[in-house]
Amino acid sequence: MWRSACALGINRITQLASERGPAPMVTTTVLALPTMALIALFAVFVFGGVVKGVTGVGLPLVLVPLSAQFVPVPVAVALVSVSMVATNIVQSAEGGHTRRALRQLWPIMLPLSAGGVLGTHLLLSINQKRLDLIIGASFLLLALLLLSLPKVRINRRAARWGGPIVGFGAGVLGGMSAIFGPPMIAYMVSLGVEPNIFVKHMAILALTAATTMLLVLGGSGAMSGGDFLMSAAALIPIQLGMPLGRWLRGRIKPNWFRVLVLVVLAASGFDMLGRALF
Repeated sequence: MWRSACALGINRITQLASERGPAPMVTTTVLALPTMALIALFAVFVFGGVVKGVTGVGLPLVLVPLSAQFVPVPVAVALVSVSMVATNIVQSAEGGHTRRALRQLWPIMLPLSAGGVLGTHLLLSINQKRLDLIIGASFLLLALLLLSLPKVRINRRAARWGGPIVGFGAGVLGGMSAIFGPPMIAYMVSLGVEPNIFVKHMAILALTAATTMLLVLGGSGAMSGGDFLMSAAALIPIQLGMPLGRWLRGRIKPNWFRVLVLVVLAASGFDMLGRALF
């Protein structure tokens, strides 16, 4: 009964919003899931909120790989897109000096957006098996990168040309998987950015990347009004999980959650490679 009512309301919005574009991919896929799969998907987003509450980061790192166990990667990416924008708006404005941060980051933000446009179009057009192969290999590499996080220092002169290159690469990868963070984290660490500035800069870059991805998904017709509504509704379980995460923050070492995120990322990478190759 409840599913029929939700389907009627959302499908009506979907029909009105998608008359000029291709069929939506989020709403129909999610509502077609078996009840147990829906419950599991809801639990995944609650867990994502817990991780966000504990560590302050890692939302797409958890949500995309785990959601991809129930829905195709493009649907998982679209489903998390609104949450990525919403959760980074406030954090990007915290601490003040936003204009200064924007002046420092625009050489990275522009190629990051350009790469995001390319990556999102690849997400929507590439063969599913090929996409699983690329994303699976990327997840394994990202897990290795986050595990080792090489302590390399980049001087300001090298950063002038290195930043845009890293930004474009992170944009392409993020457009295909919603995971923009690891390359940018490694880059910021290599610059020796202070912790408070690091958090603000990462939030601004994540907001830039997520907004680009959301605009491309909407502009291409891959997300309808109903799909945006469904993606926005995913904020509910995330918000349910965040208080538990904040409560756990003082009782469990954040590194344990970091290891758990890496395990999820690596396991999902192996799973996607298996689906692509066999």
